[in-house]
Amino acid sequence: MNCAKCNTPNLPEARFCKNCGTNIISPEEKSKTDHHTIKALLIIIGIDYLLSVIMFIIQKLVQPYISGDDSFERIDLIYKTYGWGSDIILLAAMLFFMATIKNNMVKTALMIFIILRIIFMIGYRVFPLFT
Repeated sequence: MNCAKCNTPNLPEARFCKNCGTNIISPEEKSKTDHHTIKALLIIIGIDYLLSVIMFIIQKLVQPYISGDDSFERIDLIYKTYGWGSDIILLAAMLFFMATIKNNMVKTALMIFIILRIIFMIGYRVFPLFT
């Protein structure tokens, strides 16, 4: 396999170029790594959105029917704390993946998710419709 940087021929099993020291990754290994990274990212985003939907249902649909007005503020505070925490953690995870992934299509998808998450944070956390 030739080095992508200096075009020096290297052994097929070489991990680094013998001339310039550049990391050499075979297309199969790169594809396998990208698939694992994409899968991990989708799992993280899926879990976050599932937890967000569950918390929304609890806050808006279930909680008002099972408790009085006095405990609503306490549950609302828990929900807001969870919401801000999950937003910040998810944004940090997406930024980490964006910095480590080499696939441009995945980077574009991540950028879209990051923009949507920021819009969601501004719209739902900073300017809530129902307080």
